Amino acid sequence: MKRSKHAGSATHTARGFFRSLLFSRPYVLGLLLLMSFTGQSATEPAERVQSRTQAVTTVVLGIISYTRWPAPPNPVRLCVTAPTHYADGLFSPLLLQAPHPIKTQRLPLDSDQLAQQCDVIYLGEVSNAQRQALIPRIAGHSVLVISENDAECSAGSAFCLQPRGEQVSFKVNLDALARSGVRVHPNVLQLARKLESS
Repeated sequence: MKRSKHAGSATHTARGFFRSLLFSRPYVLGLLLLMSFTGQSATEPAERVQSRTQAVTTVVLGIISYTRWPAPPNPVRLCVTAPTHYADGLFSPLLLQAPHPIKTQRLPLDSDQLAQQCDVIYLGEVSNAQRQALIPRIAGHSVLVISENDAECSAGSAFCLQPRGEQVSFKVNLDALARSGVRVHPNVLQLARKLESS
């Protein structure tokens, strides 16, 4: 199927936005350059998995760096839950050495700690019912949810990654973001609108 010219342009816009974000934050760029990615999927070539993993890491770290919590966490507690395909880069121990450190842990989807121990939840492969069930469990806590696999972005995640080839763009659910209790820089939201309209 032929991709539209605008879709390709929007994906490059996302990549360029977060690339410029990283250059404005040299410590994150340095961490990304030092990371090695080992995750592979049985249904995808290793090269594509590695490229997507790198792209996911860039986008997720970019979103986190533009997010503000009512009480700034130190470190930012990033929790990965449910089966994931592209989250390996988020587990680099180097993220803890950054000026704004990120501590990543994997928790089961049914864990009671998701609300109390996480500032960001990276949500892997789940059903819509499971995604919806997570919402009341984290209500009242300042938790940003980023979904790896939610094409429609209508079931509770604030940000939804959209892999396209070797690139990754994203959608934003403004209702879910408003409920999350965190604030995200307007430039990120403007980019999301541009990607969705392309």
